[in-house]
Amino acid sequence: MSVAKPHESAKQVNGWRARKFVADYGVYIALLLLLLAAAVLTPKLYEVNTIAVVMRQASQLGIVAIGQTLILLVAGLDLSIGGIFVMTSIVVADVTNGRDDLVIPAILIALALGALVGLGNGVLVTKRRVPPFVATLGMLVLVKGATQAYTRGVPGGFVPEVLGIVNQSWFVLSIPLLLWLGLNAVFMFVLGRTAYGRKVYAVGSNTEAARLSGISVDTIRISVYVLGSCLAVASGVVLTGYVGYVDRFIGTGLELDSIAAAIVGGTAFVGGRGGLLGTIAGVLLIQLLSTMALLMGLDIQVQFIIKGLVILGAVTLYSLANVEE
Repeated sequence: MSVAKPHESAKQVNGWRARKFVADYGVYIALLLLLLAAAVLTPKLYEVNTIAVVMRQASQLGIVAIGQTLILLVAGLDLSIGGIFVMTSIVVADVTNGRDDLVIPAILIALALGALVGLGNGVLVTKRRVPPFVATLGMLVLVKGATQAYTRGVPGGFVPEVLGIVNQSWFVLSIPLLLWLGLNAVFMFVLGRTAYGRKVYAVGSNTEAARLSGISVDTIRISVYVLGSCLAVASGVVLTGYVGYVDRFIGTGLELDSIAAAIVGGTAFVGGRGGLLGTIAGVLLIQLLSTMALLMGLDIQVQFIIKGLVILGAVTLYSLANVEE
C-alpha cells in the first residue's frame, strides 16, 4: 500500500485551493482587471453618461441572462429567445397601436405567448427527449416564421410613448437597471432560499437522484423554460421602448450573449453549478468588452473575436478548475 508523501499531499491541497479560487472568484478578478484596463485604454468609459448607457444596456442583456442561467442550471439551453424579442415588439406595437392605455394588456398578451413558447421548449426537451439545442433552435425558426407570416415580412405599428421612460436616466439609474436589480433579488431568493431553488440545483446536479428523491424532474425543467421565455419578453418590452419602433432585428445576438454571460459567470453547461451573482459579473464583463471595443473604434469582426476568446478562456479555466485529482 503506497502512502502519499507529506509534500505531495500539501501540493495536492494547494492545487485544489487554487482551482477552487479560480472557480469561485475568476470572473470577479477578470472584471476588476478589465475596469483597470479601461481606465488606461478608454477613460471615456468612466464618464457619467457612458456609465448610464452601459448599465442600461447591461440591464437589457442581464434580464435575459437570468432566465438563461435558470435553464443552464438544469443542463438546458435556450436559443429561441431571439424570436421572442421580435414577437414581443410586434405584439406591443400591434395591440397598442401607440396607445398608452393598452400597454398593460399588450404586455400580458406577450407574456402569455412567451410562456407558450417556453412551454413548447420544455415539452420538446422533456417529453420528446429532443436535445435542448435542437428543440430551441427549431422553436426560434418557428417563432420567427410565424412573425414573418403575421406581418407579411413588413413589421409595423406604433410604440406607445410611455415606454420611452426606459431611455431616461437619473445619474446612472434607469428603469431597466432597477428592473434588472429587482429581478435578480427575487430569483436569488428563489434559488437560494426556497424548495423550488433546491430542486433546480438537484435536477441539474443528478437527474436520476432527483427523480428517485421524489422531484418531478420534467415539471422543474419545463418551468425554467417558461420562466426564461417570460424574462425574454420582459427584456423585449424594454428593448422596444429603448429602440422606439418595431424592428425585426431587435435583440439580435442577445441570446448568445446571455449564454456567454452565464458561462463566463461560472454556470456550468452540465447543470447543477452556478448562480446569478456570477451571471451579473458575466453580464458586466460582456457589456464592458463591447463598449470598450466601440470606444476604441474596433470593427465588429474584432469584437466577435474578443468575445469568443473570452468565452473560450472562461470555459477552459472553469474546466481546469473542476478537474478531479
